[in-house]
Amino acid sequence: MAELHTSFSGPLKKVPQIDQFIDKYITQGKGNYDGALIEEDSWEVFYHLSDMRTGLLGWYDFPKNAAVLELGCGFGALTGMLCDKAAHVTVVEHSMFRAHTTVKRWQDRDNLDVYVGSMLDMPFKRKFDVIIMVDVFSMLGKGSRAHAPYVEYMKYLQDFLSPHGRVLIAVDNRLGLKYFCGARDPYSGEPFGELGGGRGKGCLFSRKELDEILGESGFSHRKFYYPLPDFRLPQFIFTDEHLPKSGISEEFVPYDPAADTRVLSELRLYPEIIDNGMFAVMSNSFLVECAMQEDFSPVLSAKLATDRMPAYNIATCFMKDGSVIKRPLTAAADKGIRELDENMRNLRERGLETVKFELCGGDFIMEHMELPTLSEWLAECTPKDKDEVMKVFDRLWAAILQASPPTRDEDNFLLHEYPAADWGVILKRAYINMVPENIFVDRNRLIFFNQGLTRENCPAKYQMFLAIYESTSLLERIMPIKEAAERFGIDSLWDIMAVEEQNFVSERRRYDAYHMFYEWADMDPVELMKNRQLLKIMNSDV
Repeated sequence: MAELHTSFSGPLKKVPQIDQFIDKYITQGKGNYDGALIEEDSWEVFYHLSDMRTGLLGWYDFPKNAAVLELGCGFGALTGMLCDKAAHVTVVEHSMFRAHTTVKRWQDRDNLDVYVGSMLDMPFKRKFDVIIMVDVFSMLGKGSRAHAPYVEYMKYLQDFLSPHGRVLIAVDNRLGLKYFCGARDPYSGEPFGELGGGRGKGCLFSRKELDEILGESGFSHRKFYYPLPDFRLPQFIFTDEHLPKSGISEEFVPYDPAADTRVLSELRLYPEIIDNGMFAVMSNSFLVECAMQEDFSPVLSAKLATDRMPAYNIATCFMKDGSVIKRPLTAAADKGIRELDENMRNLRERGLETVKFELCGGDFIMEHMELPTLSEWLAECTPKDKDEVMKVFDRLWAAILQASPPTRDEDNFLLHEYPAADWGVILKRAYINMVPENIFVDRNRLIFFNQGLTRENCPAKYQMFLAIYESTSLLERIMPIKEAAERFGIDSLWDIMAVEEQNFVSERRRYDAYHMFYEWADMDPVELMKNRQLLKIMNSDV
């Protein structure tokens, strides 16, 4: 069982009401906090209980049999994931109440010790392979911009690092794009962050300033990662070796729980920021890997699926050696990794071509092919390529029918709702990720990868609908979408299937539990315009 150590704790402090609420939800939830997320509209509840937090470090290559030190765990949102990936986790948390709740949350972890107090008071004799500081570094100087308190603390930590040890620091960027759009400072609450001169209990640093502080601290090797949209609820991780392309605006969801001072959406600005080589400077936050030796993670970038059902919270990591690794973000996602391996083997046994892959130590490793995906290929096509495009989709239709044996018409999972529809062939198992973004194309070859999701007793037409539906914007540049739908007999089923897909996505992406996140992501353009107009009025009064 997890153990709580209180010998080094300071005086007890009054417990905020929100902390008491979170403790109640952890006590009642027993590992499942969807009820709390559905009931509460509080940022603090979401931040401390959502699985989306695990994306920050769930992709990371922890050393084998790692001893990990987590400084400031809050309510343990990352702690359980760390216990799954390390041999032992030691936590230092200044709040007695939060430390006690964290032990309660992860009481079944035999490799967890939680200490109450300050790291400066801990008489640890052991060395740690990884030391983690999430939203801690900025508060070391109590709002001071002077380097000294930060340098002194980071030098102190070096005494607790193993020879190849690393420190991971997650911090906000003073020059983050969201602050230029009007976002509030996380420590002072001031609009536009510290750009307006305001200062809170924590201090924000630019990339250059942060790099200088860590260099002065004696960390001769530093690697910057760029979580997008930020380190709190990341959906992507980038590095200087693999920066985002301008089209990234279509692939992630920025959010703001307090968007009342926003004047612009980041989505409008990222293409220009990226095209002008400014992303690394204006990333909203950083994850910095610091070490005395250059022994960094081989991950170049990662795409994080943290808003799915627990079994499918998986990171897709693009590695330095060119391979692609699907990695579980939590222990629950081991199930999704095993299903992916099984599905890929089934497709291969049915005679379809797949990328080379293997299951190794809980990771699913795929060969990266220097070929365009079908989506990328479609993006280069024009109306004159219509016949060739249809031939490729004909081959995809044949592959869908080949991927699974048929089953009885009466087994169709949609039959009871729409008995009069012309459903065609019903497949025993439909691989619903057989869509253009998960297919490499090479002349007459279709090479499948990333086939993690299936539906049982499913119409083959539903699979084809998904392939066309998810390529609508690309196909509409080439031909009327109705023409493509008619070719495969799905035109009369289009609306039915669209509703079914929306329901399936809603369930898979936990729209009920994560409803507040999607509300925070839905920044009203009218409100943004009103805020801009307000600034004009204020300026005219000066």
